Amino acid sequence: MKGIIFNVLEDMIVEQCGMVVWNDLLKKHAPPERVYISAKSYAETELMAITNDVALMLNMPLQDVVKAFGHYLFNGLASRHVGVIKRFEDFTSLVMGIHDVIHVEVNKLYHEPALPTIISRIISPEQIEVTYRSPRKMCFCAEGLLFGAAQHFGQNITIVHTVCMHNGADHCILAIELQHD
Repeated sequence: MKGIIFNVLEDMIVEQCGMVVWNDLLKKHAPPERVYISAKSYAETELMAITNDVALMLNMPLQDVVKAFGHYLFNGLASRHVGVIKRFEDFTSLVMGIHDVIHVEVNKLYHEPALPTIISRIISPEQIEVTYRSPRKMCFCAEGLLFGAAQHFGQNITIVHTVCMHNGADHCILAIELQHD
């Protein structure tokens, strides 16, 4: 897991819970004196341990915490990579460009980023289907990222997780419904 993900997680936890909580989580779940550098890779077990602990502290289901982090993560990544986000005119173009644009740019910026496989297809003007595959099974984070992207573009959406790796499938399907007021 790239350090930039931990950097945004730190931002979220410090903003919502305070620096003391972040430092306590680091003491508990990371090697001594850990400092996350955005381009370096770190064990994903550290991220999962931290998010598990946050879920316990907040008495929330882990999937809800991971989804909330994904939502926050979109803005954290977008603010650090403004040029990439400016390439998209709306939410639909961004979702359709995850594989061919965003992941291409991520591969240029970060050495061996271990990205999930994302395949998006337009079902109708109001529906997009996103297929997600990753050994990390971070589909709830992907769902949160999609909600963050939708908010960024002012697009109301709903997402139904119709197939999920957490239920034994080898992939997830996120059915996105665009809401037009």
